[in-house]
Amino acid sequence: MRMKFNITASHNNLRMISFRAFLLIITVILAVIIARYYVPVRIPGPMVHPLKYRIISAGFGLVLDISRFLDSITGIPYYTILNTIVDSFDPIKIRPFDHGQVLYHDQFIENVLVRIYTPKNISSTSLLPVIIFFHGGGFFFGSIYSHDTMNYHMSMYTGAKVIAVNYQLTPNVHYPIPINDSVKVARYVIDNYQKFDIDPTHVFLCGDSAGGGMAVVVERHLRREQKSIVRGVLLLYPLLQLVNFRLLSYRIYLPYRILSLLREDILVEVANFYINTTFSHDELFNNRHLSLDDYKNFYSKINLKILNQEYNDDINIYQSLSKSSHPDTSKLFNENVSPLLADDDILRNSPATFIVACTYDVLLSDAQLYFNRLQQLNVTNVVYREYSIFHGVMTFVDFPVAFNEAFDIINDSAQFVVNRTTLVK
Repeated sequence: MRMKFNITASHNNLRMISFRAFLLIITVILAVIIARYYVPVRIPGPMVHPLKYRIISAGFGLVLDISRFLDSITGIPYYTILNTIVDSFDPIKIRPFDHGQVLYHDQFIENVLVRIYTPKNISSTSLLPVIIFFHGGGFFFGSIYSHDTMNYHMSMYTGAKVIAVNYQLTPNVHYPIPINDSVKVARYVIDNYQKFDIDPTHVFLCGDSAGGGMAVVVERHLRREQKSIVRGVLLLYPLLQLVNFRLLSYRIYLPYRILSLLREDILVEVANFYINTTFSHDELFNNRHLSLDDYKNFYSKINLKILNQEYNDDINIYQSLSKSSHPDTSKLFNENVSPLLADDDILRNSPATFIVACTYDVLLSDAQLYFNRLQQLNVTNVVYREYSIFHGVMTFVDFPVAFNEAFDIINDSAQFVVNRTTLVK
């Protein structure tokens, strides 16, 4: 009896030791993760939710490293793994806001996958306004799934149908294929407006980050084709140029590595993947891909003097510039790659435009410069709003990582649409 008791006690002691060892291992792992990913996160400025931002940035840093580790083992590109991880959350999102106000489904338009959101509180006999949405992610990341919740709310708050476009991503394809996909969908939707129960005179284009630049380019394509006039474009912290990577906002916020994703090694891939080039980090982020003539051309395009202190306070600029242009630099000046640099006549005929800028964003200067150009050309119906939040916030509108500022942007964007429609009051 005593032997049985001793054996049982020994087993219990072993279990206790094993449990303690397990807790120790978990504690060590968490400590390493916190030390490696959470502690180094730098807050770029005053935020309402700094702790939440730190956690999200640390999480992205961890997932990015895991993706790159798996890339080294499996050969599957890290960005494919990263996209797969992010998209996998789509079917399991907690949607406390979803009470059936908006119906949504996926289908193909012109062989391009789209997700269509339709509000239920509108008469079935009415033709709805439509917002055609192009997601961000540097042309090689993001999807209709990563931006699902914001589009749901956009449809709910505007009473408009939202059609989100899942264009092909780089580097599997290059420019102009993502643009072509987006133009094809927009053109088909407008030409077949009755099939979608939409009003062809109330078409809006919207995009965030790289998708914001795409919205500008798609609108210009439709304008050249003399399609129904686009009622307005909504540019959410847009990427509008790939020429100058030493604008003021790049110099201020690039060191913060916003969300652990806006960093040199990833941003250089935005350009290289999209236009199939081989610029190095050193060339792009020191403007060594530009000659002095290129640099002057850039500033003349945006109607700013080359020594304007607000945007050009880099004392080493002339030492950094090359004597001759990089062979691929001319591609960056293409108005469809850098829509900020289009000719005045193209910008002068821009539709009503809502420009969202984020204070803590390497692309802040893009938004400011585009707004300045439209103002200089006396374009009417241009609204500029800046929010004290970080780039990419529109993808954080799900519990428990939602930011109030993201909903502020959605509400203000929705109001821009509502003010320009006759259906929704």
